[in-house]
Amino acid sequence: MSAKKEDPRAIRSKRLLKEAVISLLIETQSLQELTVQKVTAKAELNRATFYLHYLDMRDLLRSVVYDIYDELTQKLSPLLGAKRGNIEHLVTFLDYFYEHRKYLSVLFEEKGFQQKLHNFIVEFVEARREALNIESPKPVSSDIIAASILGILMWWIRYGKNYSSEYIAEQMSAWMITKP
Repeated sequence: MSAKKEDPRAIRSKRLLKEAVISLLIETQSLQELTVQKVTAKAELNRATFYLHYLDMRDLLRSVVYDIYDELTQKLSPLLGAKRGNIEHLVTFLDYFYEHRKYLSVLFEEKGFQQKLHNFIVEFVEARREALNIESPKPVSSDIIAASILGILMWWIRYGKNYSSEYIAEQMSAWMITKP
């Protein structure tokens, strides 16, 4: 039995609604100012179309966040098997944050988004350790590494925009590889 194919009109409507949310986040720099009315007006769709696809604004935002994690997974998967010290894939990952910094900076303000991103990074760190067979007598906690990476990302998006992805990747790589 084949999976039911989604109607192209539904795909288009969802894309327009998501693009409208991102555009409004960039314009207003606030999640609290997002309303169904503003999003549908920006997307040039009616409210009925919105409610056909989403329960409420939280549901739409959840979908946008899932899309972000899907894209991050695509950016990070080549890093799983990359040799230590190879920063090309890390630069690609950081480029994603830099390209989307205007709305990610708003999402970073939400504790729920921060926690989900922290958990996402923890899972990646553990998967990378396993893929590279990294074992050490006193491994640094995945939570500590994830919190450090998240802190760097948040600082960079908010205050360090003048630094390139390459520079941040070099700094992170030097910090992660250096042994006491």
